[in-house]
Amino acid sequence: VSTQSTGNKASLDRKCVLRDGIQTIIVENFGGDGVLHLTGSSMTGFGTMASDADMALVFDPMLNTISKKKARNVITRLASCLRRQAFCSNVEMVFAKVPIIKFFDRISECDVDININNTVGIKNSFLLKSISLVDERIAPLIITIKAWAKAQDINSAFQGTLSSYLLVSMVMYFLQTGLSPPLLPPLRQYVDTLQSVNVNTQLQSLQPAKFIKFQVRNKEQLGEVLVKFFQFWARKLRQNKIFSVYTAQEQIRTYNKPFLDTSAYVLCVEEPFLKDNIARAVRGEQFKTVKQKFQQACDKIKDIATFEELFEE
Repeated sequence: VSTQSTGNKASLDRKCVLRDGIQTIIVENFGGDGVLHLTGSSMTGFGTMASDADMALVFDPMLNTISKKKARNVITRLASCLRRQAFCSNVEMVFAKVPIIKFFDRISECDVDININNTVGIKNSFLLKSISLVDERIAPLIITIKAWAKAQDINSAFQGTLSSYLLVSMVMYFLQTGLSPPLLPPLRQYVDTLQSVNVNTQLQSLQPAKFIKFQVRNKEQLGEVLVKFFQFWARKLRQNKIFSVYTAQEQIRTYNKPFLDTSAYVLCVEEPFLKDNIARAVRGEQFKTVKQKFQQACDKIKDIATFEELFEE
């Protein structure tokens, strides 16, 4: 874990240099209005050296979106600027719900995604970084579970399985409710604090290591916690509930909450900032596979001789 941590630090440093270089391009072409933030797993401590560089370009720090017209204009202009840079290749624009620019950075050798004004993503990255610092077991636990899910081919929202953010949220809910004593508190007060923060001027004054006030009393070994995670979700995935890291509680589904709880969703995990369903991309047949993989992990853990066997198909 220490070797990977050192590598991740070097990878983060390279991405910060990249961010600073793109910020200079933004200032030269857009003036001082837009601020570029590094987000995602590079910032949270839950990524690896191979993780993409996710960034958010913010023009209005108190809104989570800007008009489609402005977003399209910004993306078109910025993409044109990046295509003229020697370090950028394969620059493309994606006009999705959250518009993004995608390209490959030849210097850091990583894929880069830049979204426009997704302030919730910035606040969420700060919150997850703070969570990673609550206890030294949290980051390696999440990295291990993400690696397991990828090895089992169930780590793709595009393919109808579990996104990385959904996996992280499942780990957080387990740490809140599946251990006694818990490893994480409910996130309500921390999310509420961040909701009113200006990401361009105020977020930098907050310290992730001091943001979450929680005294850890759980003394279980990391391996024990990992085993309990699989046992917990093998059971919970069979229950028709809404799971909330915001309140650290679960609710019976009523199928009458737009964007969170409708009959179209086979799994409901509440997003703490937007209050919608992080698991909305999970589909029926793929959900059966996810449940099977969790149950297989529970069964396998009883008999494996080495940790690596857990990752085998």
